[in-house]
Amino acid sequence: MGGGLFLSILFARILGPEEFGKFNYILSFTSLFMPLFALGIGNLVLREFAKEPNSIPDIIYTCIASRLLSGLIVSIITCVGLYYFYDTSWKFQFLAVLLISNIFNAFEVYERWFQHKSLNKYCVLWRISCFILFSLIKLYLILSYPNFTFLLVVVALEVIVKNSGYHFLYRKLNSKIRKGDFKKQKFLDIFSQSKYLIFSALAAVIYLKIDILMLEYMNGDESVGVYSVAAKLSEIWYVLPQILITAVSPKLIALAKNNKEYYLIILQKGFDYLFFIALCICICVYFISPWFIDLLYGDNYSEASAIIRVHIFASLFIYMRALLSLWLVSEKYAEFSLFSQVSGAVSNIILNLILIPMYGAMGAAVATLISYSVTSYFCLFIFKRTRHIGIMMTKSIFFFFRPHKLKL
Repeated sequence: MGGGLFLSILFARILGPEEFGKFNYILSFTSLFMPLFALGIGNLVLREFAKEPNSIPDIIYTCIASRLLSGLIVSIITCVGLYYFYDTSWKFQFLAVLLISNIFNAFEVYERWFQHKSLNKYCVLWRISCFILFSLIKLYLILSYPNFTFLLVVVALEVIVKNSGYHFLYRKLNSKIRKGDFKKQKFLDIFSQSKYLIFSALAAVIYLKIDILMLEYMNGDESVGVYSVAAKLSEIWYVLPQILITAVSPKLIALAKNNKEYYLIILQKGFDYLFFIALCICICVYFISPWFIDLLYGDNYSEASAIIRVHIFASLFIYMRALLSLWLVSEKYAEFSLFSQVSGAVSNIILNLILIPMYGAMGAAVATLISYSVTSYFCLFIFKRTRHIGIMMTKSIFFFFRPHKLKL
C-alpha cells in the first residue's frame, strides 16, 4: 500500500494532472472488461474445492481453460471494436495492450488453491517480489522518461509475470499431483452458479470506475487527474477488508455449513470490526488530507483535498460489503448480488449525469458515495432474505450505542 501510494504520488507530480488523467482513464477503461475475463468464478472455486477435494486438479484446469478462452474472445472482440472507434487515437494501442495482458489473469485460479490450503504466504511473497521489481522499473522510467506510455507497457508486463508465476508455484508444490482435465459438466455446473456473478461483477466495476470515464468525457483529462488523486488516496484502503476476508473465507464458508447460529454471531462481529476500522480511517484521512495533498502533490492538485473528504466515507460501505459478498456466496444468493450491483451502477450513472455538469469532480465523489451506500446497504432492506443482514450492518453503524458488544 505504501509503495503503491508513493509511486502514485510520483506519477501525479511528474506527469501533471492532464497526463496523469490519461493514465488513469486507460486503467479504468480496461477494468470494465475484467468481469468478463473472470467469468464470476472467484469465491465459487473455494466452495467447489471444499465440496470435491478429490477433483481439485480437474476444477483448476477447467476454470483456467474457461477463463483463458473467455479472455481471448473478449480481447479480440473488444480490440476490433476499439479499432473501429479509436483507430487514430492514442487510446486504442494502450487499451489493446492491457486487454491482451489481462488474459493471464486466468491463472488467478491457482491463488484460490493456495487460499484453500492456507498457503497464502507463497502467493504473498511472490506478489511482493513482483511489486518490488516492477516498482523499481516504473521508478526508473518515470524519472528517466516522464511519459505514461512506458508506464502502461510495464503495467501490462507486470500482470503477465505475476499471474504466470502462480502457475509455476502451483506446479512446484504439486509436482506429484496429476494434471487436471477439462470437465464439461463441471464447467456447466460452475457457470450455472456464476452467471449472475458475472453480471454482478460487471455492474460493480461500472459503478466503481464509471465516474472516471464520465468525468473524462464531460470535463476532460485534467479533471480526471485531480479526481484520480483523491480516489487513489481513498481506494488504497479498500485492500484491507479484502485481505481480512481472504484470510478467513475458507473457515467462514465451512462454518456457514456446519454451525449456522455461531456463523451469524461471527458475521455480526465481523461487520462491527470492519465498520470501526473504516470509521477510524475516514476520520484520519478527513483531517490530514489537505495537509497531505498540499505537501506531496503540490498546488496543481489542491482541489483534490475537498474531493477526498467526501470520497473517503464510501469506505464505510465498502468494508462491510466485503463480508456481505462472502455471505452471498455461502448462501448461494447470486441474484441479490446482481440486483445490488446493478442498482449501484444505475444510481451512479444517473447521479454522475446530474452532478458532474454542476460540480465537476466533486459531483463525481458525491455520486460515488451515494451509489456505494445503495449497493452495499440500502438494497438489503428491499428483500426479506437479506433484511437481517441490513439490520446487522445498522447495529454496526450505531455501535456507539452498544459499546459492550464491540470487543476490540
